[in-house]
Amino acid sequence: MSTCAIFVSTRRFAGLLITVLLCLVMSGCHNHPVRHLGSDVGLIKAGETTRQEALSLLGDPDSTRMVSATTEEWMYQEEDKSLLQQAPVVGGVFSAKGVKTVVLTLNGDIVTAARYGDYSKGEFDWKNDCKWQKIDPKAETTTETKTGSK
Repeated sequence: MSTCAIFVSTRRFAGLLITVLLCLVMSGCHNHPVRHLGSDVGLIKAGETTRQEALSLLGDPDSTRMVSATTEEWMYQEEDKSLLQQAPVVGGVFSAKGVKTVVLTLNGDIVTAARYGDYSKGEFDWKNDCKWQKIDPKAETTTETKTGSK
C-alpha cells in the first residue's frame, strides 16, 4: 500500500470519526423550552404581575394547590444539573446536584408573593437520621419519678 493510499484512508477515517462525534454532540441539543427559575422569578412583581403574565414568563406550573377559596399556589421545580448530567447520551445516568423551586401565591388574578429556593442534593438528609429523635425510656421514667415524688 502506498503512502498516498494510507494518507487518504486515514483522512477518510478521521472525517468519519469527526462526523460521528458531531452527531453525538448535536443529539444532546434538542428543542424544548428551558426555564431559568433563578432569573425568571425576578421578572415577577408581587401585587402587579397578573396570572397571564406569570404564565407567559414561567410557563405552566409543575403543581398547583388551593390554599383558600381565593388564594392559589403554583409551584415550579427545576433540577440543578451536574456537569456530568449535562453530557449527551450518558447524562441520564448521573444524578442532579439539587433542585430549584419557585412558589407563586395568587390571590384572584394577581400574584401576591413569589418565593425562590435553591436546595442542594443532601440538604435534607438530616431528616432521615432518626438518632437525634430517639428518647431513652429509662431517662423518661426517672424524670417522671422525680417529678411525681415531689
